Amino acid sequence: MIRRLLLLRLAGSGRLLRTFAHSTAPRAAARNEFRGRPQLPFLSVTSTRGGRVRYLTTERKAQLKYEIKTGIKYTGYIWIAGFALLGSWFAIVQERLERRYPTPHEWSYRTRMDFRGGNCARFEPSPGKITDWLQVAWWFETTVKRLQDPTIDGKDVKDAPHDLPPGTKDVTEKSEEWRRGYYEAMMGYAKAAEYVEGWVLDKSRNIVFPAGTMIGPSNPYPKPLPAGFKGAPREEDCELRFESPDDIYLQILHTPGFTTRQKIEAGLAYGSWLDYKGVSGPASIIFEDAVQLAATERHDLPAEPLNTKTWTLNDAAGPPSENLLNSLTAYATFRARQGALNSALPILVSILKARRSLPASTSIPTRTSLSAALNHNKPTQPQPTQNGSSKPQQKPTIYSKLTHLLAPPPYPPPPPDGTAPPTRDALDLCQEAALSLHIGEIMYTTSPTGREEGLGWTREAVDVAEEQLHQLPQTVDPDSPARAACKECLATGLGNWAAMVARLAKEEEKRKAASADGGRKIAGSGGGGWFGGLWGEGVVAKVEDVDRWAAEEKVIEERQRRVRELLEDLKPPPRGILSFLQA
Repeated sequence: MIRRLLLLRLAGSGRLLRTFAHSTAPRAAARNEFRGRPQLPFLSVTSTRGGRVRYLTTERKAQLKYEIKTGIKYTGYIWIAGFALLGSWFAIVQERLERRYPTPHEWSYRTRMDFRGGNCARFEPSPGKITDWLQVAWWFETTVKRLQDPTIDGKDVKDAPHDLPPGTKDVTEKSEEWRRGYYEAMMGYAKAAEYVEGWVLDKSRNIVFPAGTMIGPSNPYPKPLPAGFKGAPREEDCELRFESPDDIYLQILHTPGFTTRQKIEAGLAYGSWLDYKGVSGPASIIFEDAVQLAATERHDLPAEPLNTKTWTLNDAAGPPSENLLNSLTAYATFRARQGALNSALPILVSILKARRSLPASTSIPTRTSLSAALNHNKPTQPQPTQNGSSKPQQKPTIYSKLTHLLAPPPYPPPPPDGTAPPTRDALDLCQEAALSLHIGEIMYTTSPTGREEGLGWTREAVDVAEEQLHQLPQTVDPDSPARAACKECLATGLGNWAAMVARLAKEEEKRKAASADGGRKIAGSGGGGWFGGLWGEGVVAKVEDVDRWAAEEKVIEERQRRVRELLEDLKPPPRGILSFLQA
């Protein structure tokens, strides 16, 4: 029996043969045969000849999982590195701005960032662009509001009494650094408000539009919209975006806690703004109040420092204070612009006389000191100490440099209050040159007989300004007050000098032409005789006299060419983080 079963199985093995690649179910079905073991797809072996291919194998699934995890991991690393680089770049930029525009350390970081942003937008516009005063006003407005808010940085800030202008704050309980920073923010806000006066906010679209472009009954002839603005706003949807400069300046002038010097500076800025607007009456009052405030701040003088009738300085009172000199100079120039030259000239002369009587400063660089500093052949001698022994100065170590780099910069000390007389440093000498320019202009325009004298004052101012620019060392900041004042004085002086000489040269040409016409008439009346010819030759020789003003015009052109490098600081424009993409 067993042998028979084995023979049967061997005999039918050819028909029952199957593989994992080919299914035998169709053949079995055709012969009406059925086997109990089914043919499952995952048990079949893949074949390249028309067989079924498994794309998601166990190895491929593991590889995909690894690639996805690696991609997510490295993408996260890239984003983290990108955020770290952006954060580092932002911190470096803010640190550089903090060193250029220091802020009180007791302010919050957001307030300090807003203050630095306003100063950067004001003094450092993008290359090739002008200052965006709308952005500047927004930065300073945000800073002022945060400083006035008791819940942010305005702790212990109180509302001023009701008799003062609305919005005035009392900051007497704050520290000196906080008050000084608040004053700078208010002055920056007032200066920016001068440029955006009358700008309106369209509440329906939340867009700010320039002044005069609003359509409504109060503005029947609106101005055309600048480039970039779409759709003129309507009056019923608009409101003033910023406070007026008058309100801001009045708040500064009446803020309890500000020093006398700060109020005088704010008064002079407010007076200049009113003068620009053509409101001469209130401007004169503001200037006079500033002068009176500066004249009454000292009570230890032997006599009154100011003659209230002529507004000239009194020599018996001694050297005037810096506040009095600055405020009186601004008032004198204002009166000169208003046409009161006869009253402005004595004031300017008294100020110049007072400045020339001030004590000299020891910090004024001389040509000898500059040449000694530039002499690299001689070794530097060590400075003697108090006990007489010479000890070389220690060089800063790497640790000290790193500490200085990483430590937060200290807030600068408060400036002088202006009650003491100034010294004759480089800035004061350039201010004296500016006074000489004003005096020269007034003397040149008041009477024809004083033209040459006015021209002499102008030449002297140009010489002083150029000399100070040459004597200032190259290490001095190009934006320092002394260098800026000397540059402005030199440029203005050369312009005035050229205009004066050009006018005199034109008048001389007219006189020469008239003299030549008279000489030809005299020569013609002589009939060509001996005496007529002699008289005619004598007239021609007189006409060909030396042309003095034409020669001086050439001198001015040579002078302008020589000082061009002093007036122009050819610095490359600042290049940002994308500078490698620029040519």
